[in-house]
Amino acid sequence: MTGLTPTEIDAFLAEPRDAVLSVVLASGRAMGTPIWFRWVDGAARFQSPTTSAKTSALRATGRASLCVHEQPLPVARYVTIEGSVREVDFDLDADIGAAAHHYLGDGAGAFLGGIRAALDSGRHWASFELTPTFIEGNVQTLG
Repeated sequence: MTGLTPTEIDAFLAEPRDAVLSVVLASGRAMGTPIWFRWVDGAARFQSPTTSAKTSALRATGRASLCVHEQPLPVARYVTIEGSVREVDFDLDADIGAAAHHYLGDGAGAFLGGIRAALDSGRHWASFELTPTFIEGNVQTLG
């Protein structure tokens, strides 16, 4: 296993990749959920429905970890981020819209139509920013 340099970590996180956000619930149970995120100025930005257990945990603890990975066998690359989380102002276009375009490209419009319909029906989202206190990237050859 070899480590990624800070420049390689930034480049890796700038691309749309699978990510799992982990939080600790009020019960003490750890929970991991897949998310979309964007790497903006050295922080991971992501959104969550305001009624989710994940949002409650983020608001209560102000901490989370994020594992971002890519595994085209036989090489696995991943970055682990741990740190403080703060809630930031939610803006549909700047947050979910930017993430949808980042992950879906030209297909973002249909996805955003569904989000707008959910917002119109009363569902709400919160935006968060995870600032690393620990960040590490690795490359591992499997097999």
